[in-house]
Amino acid sequence: MLSWYLLYTKPWNEDKVTYLLSGAGYKLLNPKIRERKFYRRKIAEITSPLFPCYLFVKFDKIRDYHQIRYTRGVKNVLGNDSGPAEVSERIIESITSRIEDGCVVIRRGFRPGETVILKGGPFEGFDAVFEKELNGMERVSVLLKSINLRLVVDSSMLA
Repeated sequence: MLSWYLLYTKPWNEDKVTYLLSGAGYKLLNPKIRERKFYRRKIAEITSPLFPCYLFVKFDKIRDYHQIRYTRGVKNVLGNDSGPAEVSERIIESITSRIEDGCVVIRRGFRPGETVILKGGPFEGFDAVFEKELNGMERVSVLLKSINLRLVVDSSMLA
C-alpha cells in the first residue's frame, strides 16, 4: 500500500535524492521557499528547502523500503521501533496547496501600515502600527502610536 513517509537526507542532498528517486518512479515532495538574504555581500532572492534535510516520498513500505533507505544521500526514513512512520495525506495537501511558481508561499497575517495591538510584554495593550518583518523568523518591527517608539517584537505578541 502506497503511503507518504519522511526522509532524512544528508545536508544539501535534497535535490540529489529527489532526482534519484523521481528517476526511479517515486512520487516526491521537496518543498522550497523563496527568501531575500544577503548572499556575497548583496541582497539576493534565494530559493532554499522549506525543510532542510527532509523530503516527503510516497512508497510501499514492504516492497520499496530497502531501495529508498539505501539511496545515495538518504540518512534515514523517519519512524519508530515498529518501522517508518506514515505522514498524513492532509499534511501533504496542506503543503502542496501553498505552492505557487514552484515555491511555498507563506502568508503573514499583517501588512505594513496595519493597526495591531501588543498582547504581551511590558507594552501589553498598546496600539501600534505594523511596520515590517525582520530577518529573524518571527521578529517584526512595530511603531507604538502613543509614545512614538519603534519596537522589535516577536510576531506572536501581536493581535
